[in-house]
Amino acid sequence: MKAIMETKTINVENFLNKNNYYLGNNKNIKIHKTAQLDLRDISLYHIEEVTFDEKAPRKEALENVLSSMRVEGINFIYLIIGDNTGVHFYFGVARDLYQNQNKNLLSIMDVGKCILEPNIRGNFRGSKIKEVSPEEKYKISNIMDNMSNYALLEGVAGVNEDCEKYQGVDRLVDVMLGDEFGFMIVAKPMNFDKLATIEENLNKFYTQVAPLCKKSVQDSVSTNIGESKTETTGTSSSTTESHSITEGENTSKGKSHSDGSSTSSQWGTNNSKTSDARSDHTESKGTNSGGSEGTTTTDTINESEGISKSKTDGKSKTDGESSSVSKGNNKSEGKGSSTTREFLKKEYQDWIKYIDDVVTPRLDYGKGKGAFNTTAFLFAKKKAILKKLESTIKSLFAGEKGNKIPLTSTTLDENDPRVELFKNYQLPHGVFLLQKEKNDSYARAAVSQYSDEKGNVILGNWISSNELSLIAGLPQKEVVGLGLREEVQFGLNIENNIKEENKIKLGNLVHSGNILKNIDVSIDKEQLDKHVFITGVTGSGKTTTCQKILMDSELPFLVVEPAKTEYRILANKYDDILIFTLGRDNVAPFRLNPFEFFKHESITSRVDMLKASMEAAFEMEAAIPQIIESSIYECYKKYGWNISTNENEKFEDPFADGVYAFPTFSDLIAQIDETVEKQGFDDRLKNDYIGSIKARLEGLTVGAKGLMLDTRRSIDFEKLLDKKVVLELEEIRSGSEKSLIMGFILTNLLEAIKAKFKKNGEFNHITLVEEAHRLLSKYMPGDSPTKKQGVETFTDMLAEIRKYGESLIIVDQIPNKLTPEVLKNTNTKIVHRIFAQDDKEAIGNTMVLSDEQKGFLSNLEVGRAVVFTQGFQKAVQVQINKTSDTTKDIELDEKELRRKVIEVYCDSYKKGIFLGLDAFESRPSVCEFEKIMSNKFINAYARFFGLRDKNKNETNICEERLIQSLKEITEEFGVSFIAKILCFMYYSSEYDKEQYISSLEKLIKEYLENNIISIRYYKDNLGIWK
Repeated sequence: MKAIMETKTINVENFLNKNNYYLGNNKNIKIHKTAQLDLRDISLYHIEEVTFDEKAPRKEALENVLSSMRVEGINFIYLIIGDNTGVHFYFGVARDLYQNQNKNLLSIMDVGKCILEPNIRGNFRGSKIKEVSPEEKYKISNIMDNMSNYALLEGVAGVNEDCEKYQGVDRLVDVMLGDEFGFMIVAKPMNFDKLATIEENLNKFYTQVAPLCKKSVQDSVSTNIGESKTETTGTSSSTTESHSITEGENTSKGKSHSDGSSTSSQWGTNNSKTSDARSDHTESKGTNSGGSEGTTTTDTINESEGISKSKTDGKSKTDGESSSVSKGNNKSEGKGSSTTREFLKKEYQDWIKYIDDVVTPRLDYGKGKGAFNTTAFLFAKKKAILKKLESTIKSLFAGEKGNKIPLTSTTLDENDPRVELFKNYQLPHGVFLLQKEKNDSYARAAVSQYSDEKGNVILGNWISSNELSLIAGLPQKEVVGLGLREEVQFGLNIENNIKEENKIKLGNLVHSGNILKNIDVSIDKEQLDKHVFITGVTGSGKTTTCQKILMDSELPFLVVEPAKTEYRILANKYDDILIFTLGRDNVAPFRLNPFEFFKHESITSRVDMLKASMEAAFEMEAAIPQIIESSIYECYKKYGWNISTNENEKFEDPFADGVYAFPTFSDLIAQIDETVEKQGFDDRLKNDYIGSIKARLEGLTVGAKGLMLDTRRSIDFEKLLDKKVVLELEEIRSGSEKSLIMGFILTNLLEAIKAKFKKNGEFNHITLVEEAHRLLSKYMPGDSPTKKQGVETFTDMLAEIRKYGESLIIVDQIPNKLTPEVLKNTNTKIVHRIFAQDDKEAIGNTMVLSDEQKGFLSNLEVGRAVVFTQGFQKAVQVQINKTSDTTKDIELDEKELRRKVIEVYCDSYKKGIFLGLDAFESRPSVCEFEKIMSNKFINAYARFFGLRDKNKNETNICEERLIQSLKEITEEFGVSFIAKILCFMYYSSEYDKEQYISSLEKLIKEYLENNIISIRYYKDNLGIWK
């Protein structure tokens, strides 16, 4: 055993005296080859986007990911591939082909899917990662094969605790941007047994190196002087008196002779030496010698002869006295000096310090957070690029403290077996060929290498997850090829007490960017009547959200879409949907007479709403609103209406089919002059008012807008409430006119809802208004006070409409443009991505969002929204389930759209919405409707009477067109049909209806038979122009 230890000590000393401890350029290692890796045994994930949280540093997050990779039989893979477009980051796991396979090992796909991917998502919450397909794996393998320059990077990176931001991989990417290169780290997790072996080897190494660190030599000198003095004085006095009588007789005779000799000799020597091989080394030497010699001779002769006689008679008396004095003096003196000299071995001391300060803490950290045997593989298209990659990595990841095994690179030939192993995602294993290197296992532990007693070695360095997270990190800043965005926390717990039949499932809960597919977020259908507000910039997904609510509610709805045609896609789901194209009469015409009111409605209420609509849409100064209001009342009076009683004196049933008892915009324009005249303005002011008002209103009587609004009767809004309807205002280009039409629509809608509710008692319907700021805009300093009043009228309507079972969905891109009441009085708020700070403040304050959450609204992805509704303690982030693609132009057959709409008008043919339909005896077909609409008679007729008071030449031209159209339509439908049309348009109760029609027939026949040039010849005869 002693011999083995001495050998090990010698090996340690020899190893430490080496100039190179690296394995990459060691020629005495035989590399073990492996089989080819199957693509199913490699699982890679492309990191497309990373989120960050300032309170949760990314390096620690990555450590958590790495720590989870302590799975037997795998290699952790970190891969960066760069090209001229940017860089691509991959995390992955590969089968360790050096590991003996057994049934207990997890499949690589399971490790990737169940361990790696969830840990990436959990620690980089909200990051976008995508599993690499087999085709992409093959492509990556081809990239590595096509590279011509390779290198191996080994050693241990140094972590600069105070300057980690300067060691980010984003700096490597910036340096290498545009180059074709690759940087791959293969890390093999180390189990507890291997870490225990390393710790044991490290302790033995420490034990052997420690005695070599210091040598001590001690010299000492000592001098002793001693002195002793003693003085004794004594006095003794004794008196003895004795008397003795003895009698006796004794005779003795003897002779004795003795002769003896003795010799003795003795010598002695003593030498001593003491040494101590400790770090406090002491050495002492001593020599003692002595000798003695002695001789003794004895010669004795004794002779004795005597005669004794004795007689004793004794008496004794003793008297004594004694006195003694003693004095002593002792003196001793000593001197001593000692000198100790220490001889230090700095190289050995550095190793001890390195183990104490660096290696042992790293090992302890690795036990807890994970340790990996790691090597990096570099490859590039050009040699210069490879050198740049090597030097950049070494400069970035060099530590600030001393490192015995810093990062170094070894160039590899493309035929080197290690290149093939790296392409196979393997960490090379080998064996030492020389016996002396097989005995280096103790020392190898000190340089973070692993080898066993048999000389088996892994070509890498064991490091903890702390060092690995540094070199296998993700960028701290956004780089080309990898996005970086901030993620903010929203609520995660929502009440789920909605009845299943009332759930409108918006989508799935989002937690830090991760979609929780098992957790649905729903709103309550029964709460829709408290209204919904939806906002978001173009393309953020708000239209998808709107369509989702409309479809899942299973309620009839009406959509007012001012600018686009995105709701046409609903025609693919609903065969019975009606899509009206306001402003495009040749597709799906829409008819609305704003002056036609409902039976339950008062004239005053209707006039107020008409005035509010105009005030909200147009800038009106001074007395213009009052002039318009007064003119409207006068129009109603001329049609026989009593303003006080809401009764009509001209028509028995003014609401009946075929009755035209309501004024039009043309009537209003004609009335303006008379009303202004009554006000008593001077000529200049009078002309200004008349010109200003007519300029605003006349645009509503011409073209497609005139056909839509300047009409006698309106489409039946009550019947529309039972259907699914879309009103497209895209062709109405004027913003103010769009606002006005939207006001008219909502006015009629509100009254139709009231009428429906009065009949049924319960009613549920959804009205969705896009670009609501056109009608419900916020009052700003400088705006006309009349505009404020108009907006307030409609905001009051929002509060009122709920009690009739109506649900409003208000949609707008710019929340800050809306009047605050809209944001405050909507129960459910759904916010997609918005950018403007004032918009985020406006909506965020009504949703109890923090400043951080408000700022995050700009980072919402397409299709994601922040939702706040009744029952939510906090706003939650939701991934809206996509039901349709609203980004594509929907190609629908406009002929089919038109057919569906015309069917509705044909159902109401008796109402007289379109001139000529009410002349049919039975419901007309779509074909018959088209014939009426295609004939120029109707338009020419209207044009003729619109110009009857203008210049004669233009009127004569219209007469000629009317005559030609009249001939055509009479040939098609007959004289009686035309007479009925004229009767329905201009019949007055002062005439007998049947007689009136008969007179018209006679007039038309006479005209056609005699070919009378001017039809105006008959106006005084029959009074049909009244």
